Amino acid sequence: MTSIKKIDVLKSIDFAKKNKLFDRLNYIYSTLPIGECTGCGKCCMESVGINLVEFLNIYKYLIDKDELRKSSLDRIIDYYFLEYSEKRCCPFRDENNRCLIYEVRPLNCRLFGHWKKDDYNKNLGNINQKNRDYQKYIKSKYGFDISNEVVNFKIKYCEDFIPQNDYLDKSTRLSFSDEIMTLDSRFFANEIIDIEFRDRGIVEYFVELLLNQNVAYNIKIKISQNERIRKRTINRLKKILIR
Repeated sequence: MTSIKKIDVLKSIDFAKKNKLFDRLNYIYSTLPIGECTGCGKCCMESVGINLVEFLNIYKYLIDKDELRKSSLDRIIDYYFLEYSEKRCCPFRDENNRCLIYEVRPLNCRLFGHWKKDDYNKNLGNINQKNRDYQKYIKSKYGFDISNEVVNFKIKYCEDFIPQNDYLDKSTRLSFSDEIMTLDSRFFANEIIDIEFRDRGIVEYFVELLLNQNVAYNIKIKISQNERIRKRTINRLKKILIR
């Protein structure tokens, strides 16, 4: 059993189409500021947090792109189950540092580079501290160390990105998030999809579409504890889950 049912995802996509929620999402995206990016890909190194409607938009984009969908799922499985042992780039970044889902990339990707430097570095510091705290928790509960490469990895503030206008303060950035959150509320208010309402990254959404959240996490812990079964287990999961 999965945490996110495919039939509910398809129903939610139909609901979004009928109620023009994807149109509204694209309109919100169109109001975001723009800027000049060098395309170095250094920012594409994590499972960025996304909203439900953004996940549905990305899933819809991949439905009829069989090769891209399967190759993305392959990388998503690697990213999730190897997350404690090695640092990997976003599963949707290709070998040329280009985004494979650029047309439907989520809000957090679109806003990267628009942060004020002080805000960004403060947030980065908080993230790194949470990573260190979680490393201690995992060590005390499960007896293994999350790789220091993973724990201490930092996506540094981008000095090369040039916004067309001014950098955005926190309240402005959150205003875009709030607009998209309002779209999410439509699915829950109408009971279109039955999932736990919580923060998820793009990888977590797809993993929960493949496996139950607790099952996936327990497998992740076991193969993080035992390197000998890691590759074999992941390969078996791919054979079972990628169709």
